[in-house]
Amino acid sequence: MAKVTGLKNICVHILQLEETLQLYREVLGFKLVKTDVLKGENIEGMLVLNLQAGDCLIHLSLTAPEYLHTIGEIGNTNHNHFMLLVDDIGVIGDELVSKGYELENMNYREDKHTFFTGPNGEIIGLTQAEA
Repeated sequence: MAKVTGLKNICVHILQLEETLQLYREVLGFKLVKTDVLKGENIEGMLVLNLQAGDCLIHLSLTAPEYLHTIGEIGNTNHNHFMLLVDDIGVIGDELVSKGYELENMNYREDKHTFFTGPNGEIIGLTQAEA
């Protein structure tokens, strides 16, 4: 039986950059370990700050003002989500589909990741680590 093996990261779309960095870095002790600027539909120009404290990884995403018109509502763009590590995404993805869940990436077996919305509206990501 396939199962979740861990938490990969939590992603929060932020609106207040300075206040957020002050909280996460100065109060909570996270360190900035990487930054990315994303390209593609619904994520064009998005800045992602990867912050780490111990084995806890948080992605803070911020849309550049000039690209605000290119994204959908925050809750519908997978910015606010948590990403779970799984040992067999094919088995879990197939089970989710059989239960009626819509997966964002139906090529999950090959791509090793997908997102879906849970019963409470929570966005859940699944990814399978390479062996």
